[in-house]
Amino acid sequence: VRVARTHPAVDRVVVDDRGEGPGAARNRGAAVAGGEILLFTDGDTVVPASWIRRHYRHYVTPVVVGVGGPLRPLEDGLRHRACFRLLSDWWYRACWPVGFVQQPGCNCSVRRTAFEAIGGFDDSLGFLEDTDLSLRLRREGTVAYDHTCPVDTSTRRQERVGYARLCWTYLVGYLEYVLPGLSPTRNYF
Repeated sequence: VRVARTHPAVDRVVVDDRGEGPGAARNRGAAVAGGEILLFTDGDTVVPASWIRRHYRHYVTPVVVGVGGPLRPLEDGLRHRACFRLLSDWWYRACWPVGFVQQPGCNCSVRRTAFEAIGGFDDSLGFLEDTDLSLRLRREGTVAYDHTCPVDTSTRRQERVGYARLCWTYLVGYLEYVLPGLSPTRNYF
């Protein structure tokens, strides 16, 4: 938060500590944000100086309603770098072309008109709220993936729960999400 408040491109920082989940927090931030493009990140994520510009360049194309990019680990180590490359960048590159778009919540932007048209993040979801938003955004236009727009994010969750459990949790969550009549029942780790 301290770093965000001193960033020259940031005009407002919204801290939500109500504990109602990431979707509700992001919706509150969007409600007070100005501008036609909403950018979302997390408190444990570091965005590069070019991050805003890299997102914005896609919006010169009117059909683009969202942009997402890969995640990299803040902490060093071969295991983290390899797993993030596989589970973030390569996973997104494989899924995006077949229509399973998933903007990561800590590295995404959305055209405000599209965000409002779909009702923003589903704050009833404690998990996969970013995937849900991305899939609903497709009805409004194109959701672009930009592999040249990474952010560096903490590996605390991966350290705490492990990559195998993390993958299993996401797999079950995705299945619950796509099967008719179900919704992801898990909380966010």
